[in-house]
Amino acid sequence: MTSEPDNFREYFHKIWRYRSLIWVFAMRDLKVKYAQTLIGVGWTIVQPLTALTIFTFFFGYIMNMKSGNLPFTLYILSGLLGWNFFSYIVSAGSISVQESSHIIKKIYFPKSILPFSKVLVALVELLLTLLLLIPLMFYYGQGISWRIVFLPFVLIFNATCGLTLVFWVASFAYKKRDLFHLLPFIVYFGIWFTPVFFSGTFLPPKIQFLMDFNPMANVVDMWRWMLFGAGTFQWIWAINFGIVSILCLLGMYYYNRKESDFSDFA
Repeated sequence: MTSEPDNFREYFHKIWRYRSLIWVFAMRDLKVKYAQTLIGVGWTIVQPLTALTIFTFFFGYIMNMKSGNLPFTLYILSGLLGWNFFSYIVSAGSISVQESSHIIKKIYFPKSILPFSKVLVALVELLLTLLLLIPLMFYYGQGISWRIVFLPFVLIFNATCGLTLVFWVASFAYKKRDLFHLLPFIVYFGIWFTPVFFSGTFLPPKIQFLMDFNPMANVVDMWRWMLFGAGTFQWIWAINFGIVSILCLLGMYYYNRKESDFSDFA
């Protein structure tokens, strides 16, 4: 007989009780990811540096895209910070149940711990990537805005966007895994609808409003607003944050109701 899923209050209480596992799983992932590599965590800097070089050369020099008063290299890197944080949470979090199937079948813990641990790994990699941003800011003579105090809010919005997708995809794909194969394509094409290496004004005027309804476009713009004081605060950011938070909680609730079945299909 399958026990009834916990209500939200009980579920959050269990997550808090097992919170130490978030750190344990995150450290496990970091050790496995960089084991038997020559430069270890250096790959965390090499990967965005490679993307930064390619995007800057192609879009900045060949296509001559503009980024307002912000140096194009900093414009792209600030966009990659938010996008890479999001894409890692989505790609790693959505398969975290299958990845830890051997543990799930042996011990009990709230399965939401697994996606949350991926957020911690993504945060560690994000902080390391910031080491690439700091010297570039000195090189271009670009100071950090006082709005850096909003960093926790931006990080929460950023992570919530990723977790929302993770909870919904994982809840539906634990039986039929087609979504797991489709998800990388969604993430790949998603960057082309997010102003990581182009501005919203690059789009035709009639469809520029679509950027307002893309939460990750809001997040990327917020990174630049927070770091460099680029642009002005838009209330649509707060509205979309509220919407995404509700969707994340609903996805987590559905995930909670389905997680008792995960061990059968992990």
